[in-house]
Amino acid sequence: MEYRFIEHTADLMFEAYGKDYPEALENAAKALFSVIGSAKASEKAEITVSAHSLEELTVQILADLLAYSDIHEMVFSKFKVAEFDEKENRATIFAWGEKRRPKDSVKAVTYHELLVKKDSKGWVIRVLLDV
Repeated sequence: MEYRFIEHTADLMFEAYGKDYPEALENAAKALFSVIGSAKASEKAEITVSAHSLEELTVQILADLLAYSDIHEMVFSKFKVAEFDEKENRATIFAWGEKRRPKDSVKAVTYHELLVKKDSKGWVIRVLLDV
């Protein structure tokens, strides 16, 4: 399972999974953009973020993807973490999509109830989206 949505009173919450942090982050991006709409993977964007923690890195990468999507009127459908440095909390993610209007809008990626952890099955990222 790549991700699943969790019932929440006002906003949208999901958990994304992966055998490692990069895969979980890719699946978190997929979950985010599954809300925004579907798209062909015809144009590529690159986002690089450095942060103080994995939690901050997670929120910032998703927020930067969302901002890029808003600014360039793009919807993304495919993601690949190209570089990840756990010691430096730095990552570069490639996103592929196409120019189109989103199906639904997401206002923000929040820190509220955020979870980034490794367990016996791999990595889990829980994110609450402000919609």
